[in-house]
Amino acid sequence: MVRSELARLRGLVGAESAEQVLVQRLERRLGMQAGRPVVGLEGWLLRRGLPQKPGCWSHLCDDGVRMDTGSGCSSCESVMGDRRALRASVASEVAVEVPELPLQGRRREVERRLHERVQVRAAAQGVRRERAAAEQAARQGALAARREKLDAAERERVTAPCGECGIPEAAGLCLVCASGRRTRDLLQQAVDVIVAVRADLDDPAATGKLAEQVAADTRRLLEGAVARSVDTQTEAVLAYTRAAIAEQILAGRRASALEWLVAGEEAEAEADRAYEAAMRRRHRYPTRSLALRAAEEAAERAGQTAARTMLRDRLARLEDERSARPPASVGWERRCAELARRTLPGESPAAVGTVDLAEGLVSAA
Repeated sequence: MVRSELARLRGLVGAESAEQVLVQRLERRLGMQAGRPVVGLEGWLLRRGLPQKPGCWSHLCDDGVRMDTGSGCSSCESVMGDRRALRASVASEVAVEVPELPLQGRRREVERRLHERVQVRAAAQGVRRERAAAEQAARQGALAARREKLDAAERERVTAPCGECGIPEAAGLCLVCASGRRTRDLLQQAVDVIVAVRADLDDPAATGKLAEQVAADTRRLLEGAVARSVDTQTEAVLAYTRAAIAEQILAGRRASALEWLVAGEEAEAEADRAYEAAMRRRHRYPTRSLALRAAEEAAERAGQTAARTMLRDRLARLEDERSARPPASVGWERRCAELARRTLPGESPAAVGTVDLAEGLVSAA
């Protein structure tokens, strides 16, 4: 009993004050005995000694005393003030409405009307509590239904087959297909970087031709790097390696493109303007060498910023022109042939030997 109450008090006032708060409570309750001996210690502790008895809505109130500060509870004072104001209001009404009543009769009438007012307030509070409980139950029910719906959707998502290869229970996309999709995205970005830098974007035909050539070169570069880096070419290892190498290709091409743009006229002009602006503030530096160093650093930063801005703008323009073009037809024969070459879980390698037959059937169809 005592341990559970101490644990509850630690959550309210902290571990360092819980024991003192409980001691003060027991002293107050013993003082309320008015010298009468405690009969049945266990029962007295359960009913009178240990339970917290707040006089108001505050969870820190106990017998009108705040447990955290030990001072009087201001919330209890507000409640008492409300009760006094209600009693004064009822007494004024009785004095005005029935002034002929004697003193004892007036007191009885005040108590009767006060009791009615209290009962009306208690009934209204009960209605509000019932309404609040019903609203809380409705919210909990809605949350439970929402949670169950989300759990069902998550179970359905986890058990969904791969949308590309059809492997069951792949959460819509297996690891191999996800790596393949990422590889394609990275390769497309690597191609776009080269095309955005080298192509004349005002000539769509030349831009498209260059994009095809760069895409073919990028695929050959990727396949060569994969062949040199992978010994045991399992499907998962091969897919992961392709994505990692594609990321390296993209990073290298982006760095090369930025170097090329930094050396261009626009970036150099921006760097010269930043250098001149910094040199105009050379009087802020104690020596000319420090001013020159600051100007060179400012010029370098300006050139790099200009290069990144130009690359971003060219890539955005290339993407806009690609979006404006009509979509290309899907090569279903090649796609089906690629899927036919893949080994499904539990499938023997010999089953893959039917790829040529599958390609023939697809072509015939």
